Amino acid sequence: MEHIIIGTAGHVDHGKSTLIKRLTGIETDTTKEEKQRGLSINLGFAYFDLPSGNRAGIIDVPGHERFIKNMMAGLSGINLVLLVIDSTEGVMPQTKEHANILQLMGIEDYIIVMTKISLVDDDVMELVEEDIREQFNGTLLEEAPLVKVDAVDNIGITALIELIDKKRKKIEKKETAINMPRMHVDRVFTVKGFGTVVTGTLMDGQLTVGDEVLVYPSGKRTKIRNIQVHEQNVSRVYPHMRTALNLANIKVGEIKRGDTLAFPDTLKKTWMLDVKVSLLENFSLELWDRVRLHLGTREIMCRVVPIGVEEVSAGSEAYLQLRLEEEVVAKKGDRFILRSYSPMTTIGGGRVLDELPDKHRRFSEEVIEKLKMKEKNSMENLISDYMMSYSAVLISSGEISSYFGTSQEEITHVLEKMVDNHLIYPFGKKYLHAEYYEHFQDLVVLQLTDYHKKYRLREGMTKEELRTKIGLEMKQKDFDILLTKMAEDELVKLTPLVSLTGFKIVYNAYQQKDREDIEQKLLNAGFLAMKQDELTEGNKQRKEVLDSLIGKTVVQLDSETVLHVDNINQAVSLVKTHIQTHGKLTLAEFRDLIGASRKYAVLILDYLDKCRITERVDDYRILTVEHHQDEK
Repeated sequence: MEHIIIGTAGHVDHGKSTLIKRLTGIETDTTKEEKQRGLSINLGFAYFDLPSGNRAGIIDVPGHERFIKNMMAGLSGINLVLLVIDSTEGVMPQTKEHANILQLMGIEDYIIVMTKISLVDDDVMELVEEDIREQFNGTLLEEAPLVKVDAVDNIGITALIELIDKKRKKIEKKETAINMPRMHVDRVFTVKGFGTVVTGTLMDGQLTVGDEVLVYPSGKRTKIRNIQVHEQNVSRVYPHMRTALNLANIKVGEIKRGDTLAFPDTLKKTWMLDVKVSLLENFSLELWDRVRLHLGTREIMCRVVPIGVEEVSAGSEAYLQLRLEEEVVAKKGDRFILRSYSPMTTIGGGRVLDELPDKHRRFSEEVIEKLKMKEKNSMENLISDYMMSYSAVLISSGEISSYFGTSQEEITHVLEKMVDNHLIYPFGKKYLHAEYYEHFQDLVVLQLTDYHKKYRLREGMTKEELRTKIGLEMKQKDFDILLTKMAEDELVKLTPLVSLTGFKIVYNAYQQKDREDIEQKLLNAGFLAMKQDELTEGNKQRKEVLDSLIGKTVVQLDSETVLHVDNINQAVSLVKTHIQTHGKLTLAEFRDLIGASRKYAVLILDYLDKCRITERVDDYRILTVEHHQDEK
């Protein structure tokens, strides 16, 4: 069974709730206040089955101007709209505002429903119909089918239902990622004996009883205890379904309309949004205007920063950066409405281009070009944005395929094109975004440049120190992979210390003198290893020079003792020759070979063990397998 979501819209008291009751048998004006006023304040929900056997959920959105924000909360996930117009009144102010909002929200499928036709004669009805067509000329409603009904007298209802079923077949539903469900909360209440219940339309993915979900932006964790769709318990819910979720371990006060439910770590909070906006006639926007943003089921105050223009003129389109007064969560492509601060009037709307932007320079050509690319909404751009917002550095084609609900074959084809265009880099079965790699490069080069300036006699940084300094949250494995790529690209050297390619230690005259003195003393000492303190004589400069020589002409036997590399190489040669001749080497034999005391012999042999040149067996040494084979 397929599910579609139908929304009603139109001026107050034009018969939306009565029409829904006739279609479904369900009363949507349920609160005492609604009953007394005879108008819908909150969102009413009902459903009915179509002739095809599929089910239509229907949302009765309020028509009164004071409750427009409630109306917009009900638009999330709507597939088809019934624009209800009273035959006795025709198009009214809220009719036009609702129509504007619906089109700004990107809703494309409509049926115009003329109600209360029993109260007017044919001539009046014809005039009203002509006026409707004229009022919506040049809009998406221009070609919308029109049905004449009277819900009280049950006239035209069957024809309307058949038309809805016919439209259902043509409605395109976006494929979504199974593992990335998202539901904007539009109602929260308590059911005695069950606890907190929230309702909304599932926008993406699937939810199952027992799933742990996060309340965004608060971060409160909860678990789905039960799911209902159209008053029936189900174990799982799919996109475009009106849903009621019974949540465990959460109080009514800890979740509210405007919140979003999703799996943990699948959405990121933001204080800014890059958007493309379309303004209605008679409304313009200037830098730092304060407006109301309606996003999902939420209303947030924000400031406007036009990009590429001084101001957005009435009836035009432009890029904006919205600076929010509260954190929100969003996804690229989400639709929104902007309303003026006071009086509250709809001024425009559009869609999100980037949910995690940086602050921009308003007239930067680079920024404008990037926004143009994001607006194109190609699969390459969608994948690119997803990879840049993904929590891991490297991502597989399977993970991307799962997120977009697209076949592995199609995703692989797109990824191959992106590799050819140098937008991403392949690493085995995973991919790295080129922009992330460039950002990583910049940070590494910056840190190494500063390090080389500060420590001119040091070969480089340790990997762990560098990973900490660049400040990116990434796994050690991913860091090593990216650093290795930088080495392959000849940007850095790995020795295993990390340094910039082309960096060399350069000694000044005083340092060169200290270097020669240290090296000569070690050469003269032969196999009698020296303490570092003996060589540096408490002098900071000599200590820096000695540190720069370790790993090159100086070998560090332990934390305190060093030996010249020529002497250690001579020791290795003596050891190998002796073992090849006699099969093994004892400590006493090695002591006699180098003509030094037992203390120095132990230091050197322990070092050779650590270097995997020799291996201790009982009280003697043998060559390790690799060094034994080297001699064959």
